[in-house]
Amino acid sequence: MTKEKLLKEIVEWALTIIIPVVAALVIHTYLFTFARVDGSSMLDNFHDNNILGVSRLHYRLNEPQRGEIITCHYDQTRKLYVKRILGLPGETVEMKAGVVYIDGVALEEDYITRPDDRDFGPYALGPDEIFVMGDNRPVSRDSRAVGPLPKDYIYGRVLFVAYPFDEMRGTMSVPDYD
Repeated sequence: MTKEKLLKEIVEWALTIIIPVVAALVIHTYLFTFARVDGSSMLDNFHDNNILGVSRLHYRLNEPQRGEIITCHYDQTRKLYVKRILGLPGETVEMKAGVVYIDGVALEEDYITRPDDRDFGPYALGPDEIFVMGDNRPVSRDSRAVGPLPKDYIYGRVLFVAYPFDEMRGTMSVPDYD
């Protein structure tokens, strides 16, 4: 084999490997990824070890909405948590006897099967902050413990449960709180 043929072969192999790797990194970083539920803070809606499909692009194009399920981190460690957005920028969040109030109006949360009757707040959110809570309120480590999150701590929006296969379903619908 000549040096030219060998060089051409090496370049072809390199491109065959590099292009898919770069494409996968771009997709993972900017478009879509998977996350695993770790713990019971989102019971009964998500279970420990569920694998979730997460849109990384959604919040680059849209503002967070109440009721959306997200993956987020609480600090610079980048450990991901799965939570539900309840409070939006500029709102006041409070919890009395297990009922969440936004600006003094009670939220009807039909998805809650494990309420927490402890009181919290009121807490006024800043112009770039959101308030997140787990659906299994008594055990969830959420904004009640760590404070509100800057919007840039949102990692992505949960789109669907991918695994286990018998629990596969979409999660895009947002509760109607009105």
